[in-house]
Amino acid sequence: MMYNWFFTLERKRLARGNKSNMDIVILIFKWLAIIYFAAMMLLAGIATYHGIQEYFTTATPIEMVSRYLIYYFAMELMFRFFLQKGPVATIKPYLILNIPRSKIVSFYVGKTFLSAFNIVQLFFLIPFAIVAIVEGESGIAVLAWTLTVYSIVFMMHCVAILMSAYAPVFYGVIGFVALCFGLQYYDIVDPTLYTQYFYVVPYQYPLSVIGYFLLLGVFVWSTYRFFLKRMYLDDLEKVRIKEGIALEMSWLDRFGRYASFLRNDVRLIVRNKRARVTVLMSIIFLFYGVFMFNTSGKEAMPMTFAVFLAFFSTGGFLMLFGQYVPSWDSSYYPLLMTQNVLYRDYLMSKWLIIALGTLVSTILCFFYIFVDMKLFYLILAMGIFNIGINGYFVLWGGAYLKTPMDLTAAKNVFGDKNAFNLRVMLISMPKVLLPLIFYFIGSLIYPFWGGFVLLILIGLAGMFLHKQAFQFIEKIYTREKYAALAAYKK
Repeated sequence: MMYNWFFTLERKRLARGNKSNMDIVILIFKWLAIIYFAAMMLLAGIATYHGIQEYFTTATPIEMVSRYLIYYFAMELMFRFFLQKGPVATIKPYLILNIPRSKIVSFYVGKTFLSAFNIVQLFFLIPFAIVAIVEGESGIAVLAWTLTVYSIVFMMHCVAILMSAYAPVFYGVIGFVALCFGLQYYDIVDPTLYTQYFYVVPYQYPLSVIGYFLLLGVFVWSTYRFFLKRMYLDDLEKVRIKEGIALEMSWLDRFGRYASFLRNDVRLIVRNKRARVTVLMSIIFLFYGVFMFNTSGKEAMPMTFAVFLAFFSTGGFLMLFGQYVPSWDSSYYPLLMTQNVLYRDYLMSKWLIIALGTLVSTILCFFYIFVDMKLFYLILAMGIFNIGINGYFVLWGGAYLKTPMDLTAAKNVFGDKNAFNLRVMLISMPKVLLPLIFYFIGSLIYPFWGGFVLLILIGLAGMFLHKQAFQFIEKIYTREKYAALAAYKK
């Protein structure tokens, strides 16, 4: 009876929600993405068994899949940590009513299990299990293995929710899996030969699946207790005061009138969770070129694709931090606009922090010397191009991206639903397309080096023409000023 009441309230909340046309478009794209991934998983589930049988004869298909499940679940955990929403509800009105806290927690925690993150795996597991049984595998053994893997999917769901409160544990787990991958990649030791037993045991001993169900029960109970212990009105109303971090930033004084803005940006990055995660993801982008280069191979990779890799390797900070200017300052943007501040100084300081982040990213890409020298040269050229040209594009797009920023949240680092804006998307396209076009034109004049030199020259020209660029961007920001103030006050 109580749960029916909760369902009724949730249905009314969704029906009364103020959904715009853009929300509907985002919902459509979201479901199209879910259908796409479900179709890919379905095709993989049908084809994987026979593919492994054909190319791998040293192990059975189930044993081979079990070997690499550690990497799959690590990637799934990353996606869940950054994208999966935890139990969200306006619970304060419930706490003053005669409703058991256990009922509230069990309903909203249980509701989170109805997620696409927990469903798409079935599109792989069910057809894979059917093919395995048709090919002569023991039906009981395959069923036990399938139930075990799916129970681990639910364990990942609970772990992702708990890790949102204990982020260092998440980074430790991902670091451990990355270490395992490195040991296997460089043929030092193959950890998957040992980790596979965690998944293979139920296939060999079907009754052991009971132990995995008990382990899943422990995870669900831990998640339930985690929220139950924190569901007190006094705790929810309590204002948490954290000790501030003192920073020595006198070195920024050399930037003159931009120094105060730069100090605010450095404090924002150091003190706020969302900004710190953005910097972390920017560091991960540094290795994007290594991963894709080793995947596609040196011989098979066209140089235009290498330009694409160079853009992402040096442009992580530019995209993840730069696209949210001025949303990073949304909490005090109205106050900022009442001060005697020139828009050009504000924008110039943002360009400087973006340029500094891009420069550091480019310098940290020095290890590409050991990967491929041509790719390293393109990284240098794209670093200059990102500073001189793309830095202006992200500031231009930011004028139309009026999304208030929650600095305490680590979710949606790659973008919020409100960031889906046709005008922003059109402005963002040249960031990727222009370097490809310029490189192609330069390469027609002189293969590789012509494109390399042209990217550098255009990037340097953009730096010298910064006054004209900022005049144009300042006019856009001035025109959008009051619309941004209205959006940030909501």
